[in-house]
Amino acid sequence: MRILSWNIQCGKACDGEVDLNRTIEYIHSRGEFDFICLQEVARNMNEYCAPNKSDQLAIVQQAFPDFTPIWGSGFSWPGDTGERLERREFGNLSLAKSVPVDFKVHQLPKPAAAGKKQMQRIAVETVVDSKTGYLSIINTHLAFHDANENQLQLERLRVLEKERLAQHDSPKEVASGCYQQDYLPSARILCGDFNFGTDSSQYSYQLEGGWIDAWQHCYGFEKNALTCGVHDSKQWPEGPHCRDYFWLSSELQSFESLFTVDTDTSLSDHQPIVLELDI
Repeated sequence: MRILSWNIQCGKACDGEVDLNRTIEYIHSRGEFDFICLQEVARNMNEYCAPNKSDQLAIVQQAFPDFTPIWGSGFSWPGDTGERLERREFGNLSLAKSVPVDFKVHQLPKPAAAGKKQMQRIAVETVVDSKTGYLSIINTHLAFHDANENQLQLERLRVLEKERLAQHDSPKEVASGCYQQDYLPSARILCGDFNFGTDSSQYSYQLEGGWIDAWQHCYGFEKNALTCGVHDSKQWPEGPHCRDYFWLSSELQSFESLFTVDTDTSLSDHQPIVLELDI
């Protein structure tokens, strides 16, 4: 399975131009993917979208007709035109080459953070079939402006993982209709823009919680590749660093994998990361 995760910054490149088509062309140029996880996709938001190209969800859907789109926005506000079906949204988009057996959008904590920028964050979960059984792939983008908010969101994701494991340990009663046997994942991949570095307490929290950093899984203790601020020193004066990850649940420990980061492209302030997993 080959998975791409990328914070595309709504198609805004480091030259300041917003052109989602360049982003799409780049993804197509990188070969075949089984799953694509995009963060910072906007709908009908003039602040982020190019003129006459305001529905980025629709544009990406049209560009990847062989994929099933799974969309999640932290909010859905009325559009500026007043049209009933037009909504202003901003979130994460997952694209699955195989037909998902299940999907859902999880709202993440949004604690009061006086005087700080804040928006509702979410995690888009898609369940697909794989060699190891049903596989959950969660596409997320955590808080940037408040470390406490970021930590609480990690804790919520850990709760989701504990619930998955508990369901395996204590199977439910199976009945008909809504109570029938569902598609309980046997393993999970968590990916996206986590907005913390490898030297942070949040990174340590992830490791302590049993998550496997896929980069370390591939390369041992070699320093994580640079995923942000490589070409954009204006937004990231601290310089290039890592804040985008693939995290693996313990069931995937024995599977061979390859993790690559393209540090050449300047089509976003983040770099695309790719995980290839023999699953």
